[in-house]
Amino acid sequence: MWFVDISDPGYDPKRHQNVTFEEAMETIHVLKREGGEPLRGLQAIEALFSEVGMGWAVKLATMPAIGLVASVMYKLISSNRLKIGGAMGAGVMALGRVGMEVRGEKASCAEGDECRDIADLSVDADARGADNDEDKGAFESMYAEGPKAIFGAYASGGIVSAAIVNVRTGDLESELITAPLEEGALLNIDAVGSALRVLTKELKWQGSVAIALPGVWHADEKMGGSNVYDAMESLNPFEARREREETEEILRSAVGLDVTVVTGAEAHGYGHQDLWGDAARRVMIGQTLDSEDPDNAMSGLTGVVTAGHEAVHVALFKDGVLRTNSDFREADLAISWIEPEWENAKPPADDCEDEEQWKAWATRLAVHLAKVENCRCARGGLERWVVSGSCARNFEKWSHLVPQLSVVQSGKEAAPLVRGGSNSLEGVRGAAAGGSFRFRYVADIRRVRSAIGREVGRSPQLVSAIQLRELFAKFGGDINDDSIDLDAFVRMVAAMGVRLPEDEVRELVCDIDVGCNSSVTFDQFETWYRSVIGTEVAQVLHTESAVDQILEEETGTGRAVVLQVGFTSCLPCKRFLPHFENSARENRESCRFLRIYGNENASTIHLARDRLAVKSTPTFFVFKDGVVTHMHSGSNTEKFDDAIAEQIGELPRGSFAAKWLPPAPTEATPTGVP
Repeated sequence: MWFVDISDPGYDPKRHQNVTFEEAMETIHVLKREGGEPLRGLQAIEALFSEVGMGWAVKLATMPAIGLVASVMYKLISSNRLKIGGAMGAGVMALGRVGMEVRGEKASCAEGDECRDIADLSVDADARGADNDEDKGAFESMYAEGPKAIFGAYASGGIVSAAIVNVRTGDLESELITAPLEEGALLNIDAVGSALRVLTKELKWQGSVAIALPGVWHADEKMGGSNVYDAMESLNPFEARREREETEEILRSAVGLDVTVVTGAEAHGYGHQDLWGDAARRVMIGQTLDSEDPDNAMSGLTGVVTAGHEAVHVALFKDGVLRTNSDFREADLAISWIEPEWENAKPPADDCEDEEQWKAWATRLAVHLAKVENCRCARGGLERWVVSGSCARNFEKWSHLVPQLSVVQSGKEAAPLVRGGSNSLEGVRGAAAGGSFRFRYVADIRRVRSAIGREVGRSPQLVSAIQLRELFAKFGGDINDDSIDLDAFVRMVAAMGVRLPEDEVRELVCDIDVGCNSSVTFDQFETWYRSVIGTEVAQVLHTESAVDQILEEETGTGRAVVLQVGFTSCLPCKRFLPHFENSARENRESCRFLRIYGNENASTIHLARDRLAVKSTPTFFVFKDGVVTHMHSGSNTEKFDDAIAEQIGELPRGSFAAKWLPPAPTEATPTGVP
């Protein structure tokens, strides 16, 4: 017998009597040496088992009682068939497989070492966002690049609201839809993820997603890895970045799409900028907003605040760019806001006419805005506070009281208050605008990461502290040997061939200069670099472009890229994961390990099904300098180890094929007939 692997991307139906992959997946086919019609199903199985002296199995299996019992045993032992071996194992396998064929059952991938459902994958013809290509042309708007449309979502008040937003114009390209959350579920990231998945499916969205949340989450080992909520204002800038990224990964896994996260205050800040109006279009990239121009509502240092009885949240922007290095821990907002003294200072009802209630609410806000203004990150002086969210609905009833109350409570007058967006629609549009920037910024940070690797001649993941310091020293400023000024840092990035728009340069500086010192120390630079490299031993990617970015990053480094294409429901993939991650640790110097789920979204479906021609999962690819040098499928650990060993030179070339690939057909086999 000669067995043909139909999952091989090179499988050619013309060489096998025109049996297509889909037909072969339906049932087993036997092609006879002498030609003629292929045998299918039970006839094919009978011919095969008769050839090896086990035709009796077919006769027994056609008896209902024996066939049913054998089928059950088949499912129990098939995943261990190589260990069991022997005549008993082979006999039971034969009986069971025939019994299943008689009843029209198909073997599940749970019983084997691979799944083949990927052939059935398709993208809904009405799906949106899958072909949401980036526009490479020049635009005046600071949000010109990145996806043209984003699925914006805003979680507040026990409801997740969402719509598809054109981030070029700010127009909605769908209706505004909502998903309610159970009481208290707003602080449950799993519940939020489920709601977000429902909403994206309702609008048949397959593109990028941006969601505004009240805070971020992290896995707490002390609580068995449970996801724990944190208010962004309670974290230092590095913790905030790490937990934002962790929250994004949780949601990517829940939704199956590329997701970025902003806070509610950040979303309202982005939305308040009149991003799509004439004022925004007058400001070209590289210019500073004119603080004297009343149309430029985010010029200078601007605070954004959202508040309800349970929590208060803030964000700082400088000339329209989010200050990610803002550290609000001095204000202790999460604790101070809910102290007993404020129990009677709840936000009054919309129809409340009691001035004392409005004064109590205004006092509560005045005290906490003053706390923020005393934080180091805001001591340069705020131009204004933008009051947004639910507390902006009755702005005129209490805002005029805050300046006087600030003097009484903190000894100085608060920055002027202006009214921001107050409804979920504005939150959704702001989330999309902020998400547009973050997607663009993250992509460019990958370019910076790649450039640093190229500059020192190593894979970015393997750049040492010594190599980073040598690079850093080339651009030393006048401060001291351990730090450079911000201009020198910008020159360093430009010298490596990476051009960033002005807003991204300022965001990058904020990410690194966490002390707001207008300089970058080497420790800050190294900490930032390690954070953008990540710590996952086998990184999960969610888009085709992310895979391409890694392949480009590792080109010329001498390091191979090992890609596992799995399936979200593939049990062999899940069983194999610990071995894959362990191999990633052992081979870190020579290989970079990645994973994707081929059925996760339109982008990964295109990569797996159309570009890589994956027919079963798990399938493993090895790339060197961006070119595929090896491919095999199945979760056999020894087979995988041999493949990696050959690819990194630990085994002679050709040893994998000699051990694992079937011999070529004999000369007696007619050409093209197995």
